Amino acid sequence: MLDEFRPLRIAILDNDPLVLKLLVQLIPRWVAGSEVIWVTQSGLDAARRCTDPDLTPDVLMMDLSLNDETSGLEVCRLIRADIAEMPLLGMTSFRLACYAAKLADAGAQGLVAKSDSSMISLAISRLRKGGTFSPVDGVRFDTAAAAHDRLIHAPKSNPPRLSIQESRILDLLSQGMRYAQIASEFGTAESSVRTQAHRAVKKLNANTLSQAIAIWVTGARQ
Repeated sequence: MLDEFRPLRIAILDNDPLVLKLLVQLIPRWVAGSEVIWVTQSGLDAARRCTDPDLTPDVLMMDLSLNDETSGLEVCRLIRADIAEMPLLGMTSFRLACYAAKLADAGAQGLVAKSDSSMISLAISRLRKGGTFSPVDGVRFDTAAAAHDRLIHAPKSNPPRLSIQESRILDLLSQGMRYAQIASEFGTAESSVRTQAHRAVKKLNANTLSQAIAIWVTGARQ
């Protein structure tokens, strides 16, 4: 349960800069005693910030329709596998039933319609008290601690071993670095980094780079 006698620190992940600007203004009005401490358009950047003790919010609100390196569902799974305390609240402009079950499985504590201020306020209130919020009948969300425990103890496959270089590239990509930055750090061509990243995708039997990163961060390192 979060401390109800201090400002509630909220962070927001959304790929739309206009939506971010509006939510920064509206969330403190919709949720009494709250403040937005940071926003980002990048899923991997959100994952990095949430695992930084100096930047971890009390609640992360995340859009589920991202168009960067990873999806909202994958971001949720990445963060929940690392953190057992911070509630995660998904939000979408699409039908809630399209995402609810998948989001619950990914470890979130609730889902809201992005434009429904009453729903957002109610959901955050429940999460602040250690509860969960489900807007869809028949879909149950776990608490943060229960979801974390479920994910870290879920049976893991044994993916092929990556080379040291491939492993390092996925590590750096998971931290939000771009191909050009990694190439500069390695002292090699960006095309070489891309080739090795794509090779890692195939080795991990992933369909996309974002899926490969999720597989690697949540289990392939062991």
